[in-house]
Amino acid sequence: MKISIAGTGKIVEEVLRMFCNEFKGKIEVTGIYAREHSIEHAIDLCQAFAPTGFVYTDFDRMLQEAEADYVYIANANHVHHEYALAAMMAGKNVIVEKPIAVNRIQTEQLMDIAIQRCVYCLPAFSLLYMPLYRKLQEILPQIGTIRMIHCNYAQRSSRYDRYLKGELTPVFDPQMAGGTLPDLNIYNLCFTIGLFGPPRTIRYDCNRGYNGIDTSGTLLCHYPTSLAVLSASKDSDGLSYGCIQGEDGYIEIHGSVSVLDSFTLHLNGQEPVTYKQEPNRHRLSYEFEEFVALIENKSECHIVIPYVMRVMQEIAIAQERMEQGIQIREGER
Repeated sequence: MKISIAGTGKIVEEVLRMFCNEFKGKIEVTGIYAREHSIEHAIDLCQAFAPTGFVYTDFDRMLQEAEADYVYIANANHVHHEYALAAMMAGKNVIVEKPIAVNRIQTEQLMDIAIQRCVYCLPAFSLLYMPLYRKLQEILPQIGTIRMIHCNYAQRSSRYDRYLKGELTPVFDPQMAGGTLPDLNIYNLCFTIGLFGPPRTIRYDCNRGYNGIDTSGTLLCHYPTSLAVLSASKDSDGLSYGCIQGEDGYIEIHGSVSVLDSFTLHLNGQEPVTYKQEPNRHRLSYEFEEFVALIENKSECHIVIPYVMRVMQEIAIAQERMEQGIQIREGER
């Protein structure tokens, strides 16, 4: 599989390193697009992980010249839609880092263009492709009627001190779709909607910084028989965990649900049973394994991808409802 990349951030380096370790000979990087201030870093990435690739400062030129089965969109949140749209209009399949777009309208436009152009527009939500996540879905009925879902993702940003000093980086800039919800809490939302579908109602309460950005916050999602409390923070550290409570037991997720290294099934009156991810596998490898399978036309992947896309649509709808609710409450005050 040939892939070209838009972006030079931490996730790009992590993915490139994984390609070398787990997909050697299976994935070839043909180009990396970088803005002018990141050219040297892009050259370093190519030399270290993609010696046959080229560095481009013109995205359209990369689309024309770099042979690629996929274009991996991994630049700033607020331009995901723009770059994915340009790539699909050029006839390329795209893999888009979260968030796939900043609102429902953009998300649906990308999906519509993908259908019109007969290309894939795939979210790089590693959780949805993990075998352990599918195992969790499989055993979920054992704990009976679900009553509570708790997810917390606490990760004080390495850029938070700079933010406090008045320096705006993309993750704390509202104009660049920054904030805790699209960066961290979206993992909790994806985890929950992937298991239980869209909530009936959704509400978001948060701590806001001096420029209005949400530095930490909690989503409250109502389901017919349960409540989901989904919290995340970029302004403080804490425990990251997940817990699904049912009438017949509960499922404990060790660490952030975005990683899902392991979980333990606790059934009433029985010994706990722990399930673990395969050893020595990078958490992002499963999604790219699916992307390779699509190019190789393997049938199982064609079952997984529609499910992933349905979850992404529901996330976009939930976010829109939530934003409308916030606007109403603020107006009432």
